Amino acid sequence: MNNRKKGNMKEIDASGFKQKWVQDSKGYFLIRINKETKEIEVGHCLKNNEVLTIIRGKNPEEVMYKIIDENLVSLLDHAAYLGKELQKAHTALTQNLPYCQDSEFGGKDVNNQASS
Repeated sequence: MNNRKKGNMKEIDASGFKQKWVQDSKGYFLIRINKETKEIEVGHCLKNNEVLTIIRGKNPEEVMYKIIDENLVSLLDHAAYLGKELQKAHTALTQNLPYCQDSEFGGKDVNNQASS
């Protein structure tokens, strides 16, 4: 990692940085898409994949803001992860692609090369 300072501005190279995983005390989420209703569905769980709350919405923004409004997330990195996954789910939904949480997007790797 290479960091530089230019005057008062600091540049940080985040290449290769991995956040240490810490479970959110407020629980975790199971995300899927519903192609019939054209919605993103998010199940909030505390343990054992037992869904306590389901949040549905047409786009990632409204789902994420409702999760925040319901006070279901407490860690910034968890919220960032949810934003990334909700955007992937929305893209899959609008492009008629498969979606699987925590998997590479649409059968492609991060460089848009076909996965083997």
